Amino acid sequence: MAKKILITGGCGFIGHHVVEHFLKNTDFDIVILDGLNYAGNLNRFNDMPVFQENRQRIKFIWHDLKSPIVDVVAKMIGQVDYILHLAAETHVGRSLKDPTPFVYTNVVGTLNLLEFTRHYQRNLKRYIQISTDEVYGPAPENVNYKEWDRLKPGNPYAATKAGADCLALSYVNSFKLPIIITRTMNNFGERQHPEKFIPKIIKHLLKGEKVEIHGTPGNIGSRFWLHARNHADALLFLLTHGENGEIYNIVGEKEVTNLEIAQRIAKILLNRELDLETEVEFIPFNKSRPGHDKRYALDGSQIKNLGWESPITFEGSFDKTIKWIIEHPKWLEI
Repeated sequence: MAKKILITGGCGFIGHHVVEHFLKNTDFDIVILDGLNYAGNLNRFNDMPVFQENRQRIKFIWHDLKSPIVDVVAKMIGQVDYILHLAAETHVGRSLKDPTPFVYTNVVGTLNLLEFTRHYQRNLKRYIQISTDEVYGPAPENVNYKEWDRLKPGNPYAATKAGADCLALSYVNSFKLPIIITRTMNNFGERQHPEKFIPKIIKHLLKGEKVEIHGTPGNIGSRFWLHARNHADALLFLLTHGENGEIYNIVGEKEVTNLEIAQRIAKILLNRELDLETEVEFIPFNKSRPGHDKRYALDGSQIKNLGWESPITFEGSFDKTIKWIIEHPKWLEI
């Protein structure tokens, strides 16, 4: 009998890539639990032939994790072998305007899923909680945070993810649940919500608008960018290679500044680099939004030492993604 996996937030950006990857690389039956907020979109699956070819393996359940998983929903889910908890509010800017939904979704929602797991799942092999590099706060130059380094979240979104992580670890200790936590960095890929950095840059360039970059020409923020398919591959790897109660950083292969990202997109769209004086608006960090951190960085050696490597490179996946977005402009207008 095929194994069964519950994926919360499976209609979200990272979530739908995870669903696609598991359809292609396993014979698992998949239960998607999603509240379909502004970031969750069932239409993402319409562009995926593998979804249409394997609809019999997928069960969709609408549920907002801000509410407990009651008996009727638990019976619809049934017994599962694995849980991937991706459902979350994720936008820093939104968390600064109104932190309340982030507390309810990220902290209370995680509690509700943990309680469901504790009371309803008898033979669970692995629960992976997907978290973020932002729980560590900004990383100084030449510092890449390891899994058990201190947490210092700098905005409400990051704080709620840190709280959810601590809850999950407490359930390992208190109730012996088979939980591991992963922390990842900026993900990119097809069908990403246009509020995110890469699709936002594309939109501005297509409309002939200035591109906004936080920092100054000599002081630009940077991230380690990771294609969502690489992220999904790491999660599949950790289902069988991870150790309960552990944390694993899932890291992009190279660090890139936000300006370098914008210039790379411009070369693909415009066949040239941006003019920094006329086409870029630099927003100094001290005048940008509160909670904006210049640099995030993680040490990914722990999962690498277990044997995992990114299956696709940054360069190849980035250029391919930009071209895909240009060819599918509807995803810029959600």
